[in-house]
Formats: sequence, structure tokens, C-alpha cells
Amino acid sequence: MNFQSNEQTIHDKVNLARLVRRLEKTIAAEDWDTGNLPPRATWIRTNQTLQKLKYARKLLDNVELHESDQNAFRAYEDLRSNLARLHSVVSQVNDRVKPPSTRPTPILPTLPLPSPSEPPIPSIHVYDRHDVGNTQHDTSHGDSKLATDELLSPSDTLLDSAILLPADPPSSAAPSKAAPAFLQNSSAIQEELSAQLAQMATQLKRNAQHFSESLDKDKALVQETQEKLERNHDVMSKERVRVRDHHSKSWGTTWLVMLSMLVALVGFILTFFVIRLT
Repeated sequence: MNFQSNEQTIHDKVNLARLVRRLEKTIAAEDWDTGNLPPRATWIRTNQTLQKLKYARKLLDNVELHESDQNAFRAYEDLRSNLARLHSVVSQVNDRVKPPSTRPTPILPTLPLPSPSEPPIPSIHVYDRHDVGNTQHDTSHGDSKLATDELLSPSDTLLDSAILLPADPPSSAAPSKAAPAFLQNSSAIQEELSAQLAQMATQLKRNAQHFSESLDKDKALVQETQEKLERNHDVMSKERVRVRDHHSKSWGTTWLVMLSMLVALVGFILTFFVIRLT
């Protein structure tokens, strides 16, 4: 068990003892049968008390899980029985004041039934080439009955052959008409892309020029700063030498003055003693 879990167990023990004492006082002081509060308010309070009892049981389980002292389990059993007794009391009150559960009225029976009407399926009649040929053949046969003596001219033969031709060529002409539109769209898209690429190239060129100008300005600024730093370094070197020389000279002068004062003081003392002795 690490330090954090040990500290958490201690907190759980303290919280468990305080919570059990508070619940005992609350449940003992609460008069559940007076009816001063409406049933719904009493039900809310009993639910809150049940949640607190549930949390107390959770704390008790956690404390028992990390407990190593065998003598403490008897106290935990007493706490568990006390919590069970309190839970029984509050549960009885909760069952008595709990509002009856009412199911809502179903909406499905009130909805109208959908109408079973369906849209009619349009009939599609497919004409076959044989039907067209038979129709033309019947028409030509009726005409031959009306004019049996007349012979078919070459123009009539060509007309019948033209009528009997299938209607496939017009369908093949549709892609040929749509092809120029597709090509026009493709060419328009290509032109637009070309214009965008040219604009991007121009913008990139401008950006490159701007960056080169900025680099030139920064280079000049860096060179100027370097020159200033070099000049400052030279000045500081000269000042350092001058300060060092001045420091040595000042200390030499200071020691000379102090030595002179000491010699004068010794001479004064010797003179005083000589005068006193003689």
C-alpha cells in the first residue's frame, strides 16, 4: 500500500464515522409519520437519505478492503448492521410515500391509419421493328388492293425502305450533340485552372521578392548591430584596462598614505616618550 492509498483510507475512515453519526441523528430526529410535509417532498428526502446510505456502504467496503487489523472488523460489522437497520427504516417510509407510477397514454392508437392508395404504374408499350414492319406491310397490302394494276415505282420502294429503317440513328446522334458541350466545359475548366495557376505563380514571385527584400533589410540591420557590438567590446576592453590600472594605483596610494600616517604616529609616540624620560 503506497502513501496515497493509505492517506485515502484514513480519510474514508473519518468520513465514514462522521457520516454514520450524522445519518443516525437525522433519521432519529426525523418524524416520518407526522405528515407535515407533502408525500412528494418526503419521498425526495427519503431518496436523498438512501443515496447517503449507499455512499456510506461504499466507504465501508473501501475501508474493509484496505484494513489490515483483524480487531477492527467487529466494529465494521456493527456499522454494517447499523446501516442495514437505517436503510430498512428509510426504505419502509420510501415505499409508503412513493408516488404511484402512471404509464402515459399511448399515442399509437390515436394516429390515423395511412391510406392504402398507391399511384398507378404507367404502362409502357415497346414497339418492335417487326410490328412497324407488319403495320407498313398491312398498309401497303391495302393500297395494293385499291390499285392492283399499278406497279410500284422506284420512289415508292425507297419510301417503304426508309419507313422500315429502325429508329437507332437518332439515339446515336445525341452523344455527338452532347460532345461539344462536354468539350466546352472541359476547355473552360482548363482555362480557369490555367488562370489560377498563373495567378498563383505571380503571387509566389511577389512573395519571393518580398522575402528577399526583407532578408536584405535584416542582413543590413544585423551587420549594423554587429559593428555596434564590436565597438562596444573595444570600448569595454579599454575601460577594463583603465579601471584595472586605476584600481592598482589607488590601492598603492592608499597604502602609502596609511604607511605615512603610521610612521608619523610612531615618531610622535617616540618623541613623547623621549621628552617624558629626559
